Amino acid sequence: MPRYFFDIHDGFHLRDDVGTECADLQAAALEAKRLLPAIAADEIPKDGERQIITVLVTDEEGHAVYSAALAFIGTWLLR
Repeated sequence: MPRYFFDIHDGFHLRDDVGTECADLQAAALEAKRLLPAIAADEIPKDGERQIITVLVTDEEGHAVYSAALAFIGTWLLR
């Protein structure tokens, strides 16, 4: 089973050196999509009211094969 690596960017870069075995690229993409809400649940925007969390999936050869992102944008309605 191929191994994919899920690097996280959320203002900082967290490199995945271990990876996860996934049946195929579709399964790796699904795993990236599952990671985003889990990461976002523990994150508070570091720069005011905006933050983008990105998961970059690479294969065993180091080629980027998929990217998924989740954006948090807060807007004050009263001023």
